[in-house]
Amino acid sequence: MNEKIGVIDSGMGGLTVVRSLLLRNVPADIIYIGDNANVPYGNRPLDEIVELTSHMLEVLSERNIRIVAIACNTISATIDRLELFGEFSIVDIISPAARYLATCGESDIGLFGTEFTIGSGLHAKLASDLNPAVRIHGVPSRRLAALIDESIEDESAIREEISSMLAQLVALHPVHKVLLGCTHYPIVMDLFKSLAPEMEFIDPADLQAKAVVELLKKADWQSNLIKNRSIENAEQAEGVLFDEFVSPSLEIITSGTEEAYRTMLNKLGIPEARRIEHLI
Repeated sequence: MNEKIGVIDSGMGGLTVVRSLLLRNVPADIIYIGDNANVPYGNRPLDEIVELTSHMLEVLSERNIRIVAIACNTISATIDRLELFGEFSIVDIISPAARYLATCGESDIGLFGTEFTIGSGLHAKLASDLNPAVRIHGVPSRRLAALIDESIEDESAIREEISSMLAQLVALHPVHKVLLGCTHYPIVMDLFKSLAPEMEFIDPADLQAKAVVELLKKADWQSNLIKNRSIENAEQAEGVLFDEFVSPSLEIITSGTEEAYRTMLNKLGIPEARRIEHLI
């Protein structure tokens, strides 16, 4: 029987994290919560973001979750305000991204995100704590996350918004790398690349998935594996951790529509969810 991982986001963007976890053969079933009825969180006041997120965490606390990946930069920027439920560990999406920014070899890096994410300055603070030479040039968007959720079949409005963000970034400072500081944005990675082929766009979902995998390999999960499967030591546990589990299943809980999720799962190449539950 697999362990369980929770993944939460304000909409469907966090499915990019689910995709990255599945590509890494994560040995856990995934329960995804997407609050599409309130997307994007980045245009909302802090207290409302905390209230909405606490509700999602409360739902996960009832489902024997071991780890929660906060697949939303806006929520991750409020993590010190959240009331955490249950015994699960939290992996936010900003910390792994900041470590990348501090060590990628660039001194000037672009950042696209919601107004709340950019306004928090958390990427810049965490990256500069690790490498004071790094300068982050942020460009916010009020519209892009919602456009991706709502207009994925008609990309003209999405293309227009990305073009505007790129123009603003170039006016701030020339950069070679841009972190997509919202998990919705990699859904339209091809548009970013086609509009600015000279830039490298960084997907935060893969950075977070890597951090989750690293946490899975820590002692308590290995100890459980040793205990439950008669494995002699941690070295052997490391070797079988991702090889001898049942293929992970995906369950989705959302305030949005099942049809929208089926469409997005297909677009991202994610296997069909075992269940999609509507939760208001």
